[in-house]
Amino acid sequence: MRVAKTNIVRSPGIATARVLHEARARQLEQVIEQSGESIVVKDMNAVVTVWNREATALYGFTPEEAIGRPLRELHAADLTEAEYARILVRIGAGKPTTSTVERRKKNGDIVRVLNKTTPLVDVQNRLIGEITIARDVTALHRTEEALRAAQAGITTKLKAIREANRKLAHEVAAHRKTETDLRDGHAKLEALVRQLESFQRDDQALVNMAELLQSCTQRDEAYAVVREVAGQLFPGVVGTLHIHRESRDTLEHVATWGREQTPESGFAPDECWALRLGRPHIVNNKGAIRCRHVLGGTASYVCMPVQGEGQVLGLLHLALDINEDHTQRAEGTERRLRALVDRIGPSLANLKLRDSLRVLALHDPLTGLYNRRYLDDALKREVHRVKRSNKPLSLIMIDIDHFKRFNDTFGHDAGDFVLSAVAKIITKNVRPTDIACRYGGEELAVLLPEANLECALGRAELLRIAFREASLKHRDQVLPAPTASFGVSEYPAHGENIEDFIKAADRALYQAKQAGRDQVCAAEVTIKV
Repeated sequence: MRVAKTNIVRSPGIATARVLHEARARQLEQVIEQSGESIVVKDMNAVVTVWNREATALYGFTPEEAIGRPLRELHAADLTEAEYARILVRIGAGKPTTSTVERRKKNGDIVRVLNKTTPLVDVQNRLIGEITIARDVTALHRTEEALRAAQAGITTKLKAIREANRKLAHEVAAHRKTETDLRDGHAKLEALVRQLESFQRDDQALVNMAELLQSCTQRDEAYAVVREVAGQLFPGVVGTLHIHRESRDTLEHVATWGREQTPESGFAPDECWALRLGRPHIVNNKGAIRCRHVLGGTASYVCMPVQGEGQVLGLLHLALDINEDHTQRAEGTERRLRALVDRIGPSLANLKLRDSLRVLALHDPLTGLYNRRYLDDALKREVHRVKRSNKPLSLIMIDIDHFKRFNDTFGHDAGDFVLSAVAKIITKNVRPTDIACRYGGEELAVLLPEANLECALGRAELLRIAFREASLKHRDQVLPAPTASFGVSEYPAHGENIEDFIKAADRALYQAKQAGRDQVCAAEVTIKV
C-alpha cells in the first residue's frame, strides 16, 4: 500500500518481498534446469542470458561458453547474414513462433531441432528478450522420412498385389486343375492386402493423433484425442487411460472408451504389474498373474506404462482378447500399442510442463494466491465487463497489522507461515468467482465481481473475524492470531478508472490503520466540483 505504509511497516515488506523474489528465482532456475527441455534465453541482441543443461546436451556448449555470447558464435554460426538478421527481427517483433531448423553442434555435427520461441517481458510488460525451447527431432525426422518411403513402397506393393489378383482371377478360368491352389493363394494375398491396408490406416491415425496432441493446450483435450484414436485402433475393445496424480501415490482415471460405465476413480501404483516391472504386462485367457486393479470379469488384457521425459506418467489398459495360438495377431496388437503410448507420453509430459510454468507465472509461490500481475489483468477484464453488463465490482485491500513486530518476535520463517495461513483463510471464506491476490509484502487484495459495496464490506468483516479467531501453531510454537485492517471500494462509485479505484481502497485501508487497526473501512465518494 503506497499511502498507508509507514517506515515501520515498509521495511519488513521490502525484505520479505526480496526473500520471496530470491526464492522464486531459485525455484524458476530449478524448473528451467529440470524441465527436460533445452531452454535458451537471449536478450534483444540475441546474446544468451540463460543456457540450461539440456541445451548443453543438445548443442555441446557449456553454460560458461554460451552465456554472454551471441547465437552467431554458437549453434547459429552457419546462418547467412540475412538468416541471422531475420532472427533479430523475430526477437524484436515479440511474437511466439514454432519452426523446425538445422543447427550445428559444437563438435561440428548437424542436428535438426523443433524450436518454440516465446517473447520475454519484464514486470512492466516491456519486451526484453526471447525464450527458446528446443527439442532434438533429428531421429524423428529420419523416422518420418523412412515412414514416407515405406508408405510409398506399400502403395506400390498394393497396386502390384491387386494387379496380381486380377491376373489370378483370369488364370482360374483358364486353369481349372489348379483352381484349389489359386483359390488358396488368392485368399492369402487378400489377407496380406488387408493387413497392409490396416497398417496404413493405423499409421495415418497415429500421425493425425500426434499432430492433434501437439496442438492441445489442456490435458482434457489430450485425453479426448487419446480416447478417439484408441477407439479407432482397437474397435470394440474396452480401454482406459490412468494418469499419476501429482503426489504419485494414486493413478487417476481420465479416459474410457468401448463402454459407457466409468471404472473406479483410482488405484495405487503397486496394484499393477506393468508399473511394478516398468514394462508391458500381457495376460491371456489362462494367465494367473493378474493385476489387482483389473475387474474380475476381464478374461485377458494388456497394461502398458505411459512414459514421457524419463518418467512414468500413467497407464494404458486394454481388455483385449489374447489367445496364445495367435502369436502373429498378438505381435501386431503389441506393435500398435507401443506406437500409441510412444506418442501419448511425450505429449502429456509437454502439457504437464506447460501447466507448471503457467502456475509459476500467475501465482505467488509462498501463499498460492494469484500474483500482482494477474490482478492487473483481472482488473482490466472485470472493469470492461462492468461497462458492458452494468453489474457492480468491489475491491478489498488487506494489510496485516504490526507484521514487522511479528517478524521481529517470532522470526521471518514464522512470518511466512502466517502469510500462508492468512491466504488459506481468505481462500476458504471467499466465493469461487472472487479473485484473491498477494498485492505485495504483507498486503493482500480480493476482487469481488458482481458484488456491491455493502456485500464487500460484509465479506471483509467476515474475513476480519476469521483472522482473529485463527488458531496458528508453527514448529510446536503457538502463535497469536493475526489481525488486519481492511479498505473497501466499489467501481465506478469510488473511481472511474482502475488507478483511482485502487487508490480509493488504499485510502480506506489507511483510514482503518489510523483509526486503530483491526477494522473495516469503506472508501469515501469523491465529489467533483
